[in-house]
Amino acid sequence: MTVEYTLTIRTSSKLGAGTNAAISVVLMGTKGESPPHLLDKRFHNDFEAGAVDAYVVKTEDVGDLLLLRFTNAGGGVGGDWLLDSVMVTTPGKHWFFPYYRWVLAKTTADVLEGTARLPQHVQHERERAARSELLQARQRMYPWRPAEATAGLPGALDITEARPLPKDELYRGLVDGSYEVVIAKTLAAIKLHMPVLSKAWNGLVDIFDFFKGIELPGLARRWQDDYEFARQAVQGISPVHIQSITALPDGMPVTEDAVKGQLSPGMTLEQAVAARRVFLLDFEILGDVPMFKKTDKDGVEERRWAPASRCLLYLDDTQQLRPIAIQLGRDPELDPVFTPNDSPHDWLAAKIYLRCSEGNAHQMVGHALRTHFVAEPFVMATMRNLPDPHPVYKLLRRHFRYTLAINEGARKGLLDAGGVFDDIIATGGPDQGHLFLGKKGYKAWTLADNKPRPDIERRGVLDPAVLPHYPYRDDALLLWDALEEYVGGVLGAFYKSDEDLVRDTDMQRWWKDLTEHGLPVDKLPCAELKRVAELTDILATVLFTVSVQHAAVNYLQYEHYAFVPNAPLCMRQAPPRKKGVLGEKDIEAMIPSKTQMLWQVAVGRALSSFGDDEEYLLHEGGWREDYFQEPELIAIRDRFHARLRAQSEAVKARNAKSAVPYTVLQADRIPCGITV
Repeated sequence: MTVEYTLTIRTSSKLGAGTNAAISVVLMGTKGESPPHLLDKRFHNDFEAGAVDAYVVKTEDVGDLLLLRFTNAGGGVGGDWLLDSVMVTTPGKHWFFPYYRWVLAKTTADVLEGTARLPQHVQHERERAARSELLQARQRMYPWRPAEATAGLPGALDITEARPLPKDELYRGLVDGSYEVVIAKTLAAIKLHMPVLSKAWNGLVDIFDFFKGIELPGLARRWQDDYEFARQAVQGISPVHIQSITALPDGMPVTEDAVKGQLSPGMTLEQAVAARRVFLLDFEILGDVPMFKKTDKDGVEERRWAPASRCLLYLDDTQQLRPIAIQLGRDPELDPVFTPNDSPHDWLAAKIYLRCSEGNAHQMVGHALRTHFVAEPFVMATMRNLPDPHPVYKLLRRHFRYTLAINEGARKGLLDAGGVFDDIIATGGPDQGHLFLGKKGYKAWTLADNKPRPDIERRGVLDPAVLPHYPYRDDALLLWDALEEYVGGVLGAFYKSDEDLVRDTDMQRWWKDLTEHGLPVDKLPCAELKRVAELTDILATVLFTVSVQHAAVNYLQYEHYAFVPNAPLCMRQAPPRKKGVLGEKDIEAMIPSKTQMLWQVAVGRALSSFGDDEEYLLHEGGWREDYFQEPELIAIRDRFHARLRAQSEAVKARNAKSAVPYTVLQADRIPCGITV
């Protein structure tokens, strides 16, 4: 019996997605397969970017469709084709084929029917074989880097000249181009508007000249204010360090006299600590990290510093935080405690050094390691072990877009010898202190550390009665709860019992691959993947990490770092060990050079950019990549988006009353994954 199949084919709207190549298709079903059919309409430009084209294929009944085999006969420039999805209909039946990947010129691609299905529920041998063949091809495309190449760090994709990054993972341009282009444009805009006449550079004052052609960060006019300094601890670029304390830190000799006048009238420091009104920022992790030290060909030595500093913050009677003590080291005999009662230059220098310490810890541990690099093993395990129809692949894929590309770009452009970090951060340089710092952070890290509620509770700041104004906490917890419910709902639709997970050979292979090559078992919450609740916990943490947490520690980089005196990534002088001797000229000599400042501004601007094809957790008009068609799954997604809309409205309402809004964790501004 001849059947008329209508194929509605959606080509991606991305630049270069279309093709003029000849595209043919074979329909494969439970009863057999069709001959190849050329998809070509007369007087019509087929498969243009963003186009939706319909084609009729008449052939013998092949039964329920299992896959579509597309052959791209093209060659040369523009031959590749970026296929989004296909809907196939016959009278009374329809099948959906989501793909969202390239069909390369002179290749054939099998697009599997999109019904989400665990491997134990696959009925037809042809479907089983297609899933297996897909994974074999992916494992060749996504090989693990040799263990020795990632020693002390999470596993990663192995990229060589002979085996480059798969085109499906290639980095798309940002609104202004790739992040390298954004850096170049920023440097050009700054230099275009700089004064022509050269003069002695004063970074504290002349930094404003950088912003005649680009936007001035909002904090530039208030960065020296103590309340602004403390605000950044709860809604700045790294809002994950503040902790409540019940005793003063060992080796930090803060006296009552030193903080006289800084506490509420009649309150002693001991009473303030007992009342849980004193908080700590501590960058002890920097203690043994090699700092930049390099001697040039003329014998001139350059050094940089980011000390293992710490700071006490006080919650005053207006319910606002203020810094009351900073120590730029751990030796009570050598490293004095600076307070607002010291000279203005001493106190300003102490705050700048503290921010430098925070910046180095943030860039390598809080940002690069705990979001970018710990996510990569999950991307790898997923691409190597889960076929397109697997529900976990469908759940995760949109959140992994571009992560492999941006990680490789970061390794080459920022972290490698001669990269940008060599030029601008204190832990860069020949001794590779930044890599030492990343490995040190990884050694102490487990995936559970990325769960917001236990982390915030461990730091003693979960209760708003203890720390009333903590926007990161308030926004992140609402998002975590929504993500956890969403992940649990999706998994619960397929795993009706723990036994279903144990019998899922795809996920068991995923776990084995992950723990053998990506993350050791001791970094994960369980030794074996046997409980659906534990898988829910793991995947919710991964999605929170690549979306919410990455947004928190990334998208304020321009605002935080571009006005460099606020948060320099290196200091060019050793921390002061005597009080009362610093002047403005000394601070000018401590902060980064003009060239280092230029790079810090440009990199901060690039890393804060959004893509022109960015997809957000709460995306206007809905997510562009549609993986699930099942009504139960659509209802779960709609419930998730409803919770995100409520979160977004709550954030907007709070920000309307805030002197300095915190917007990076507003659901409609959070990219689904790590895309920069």
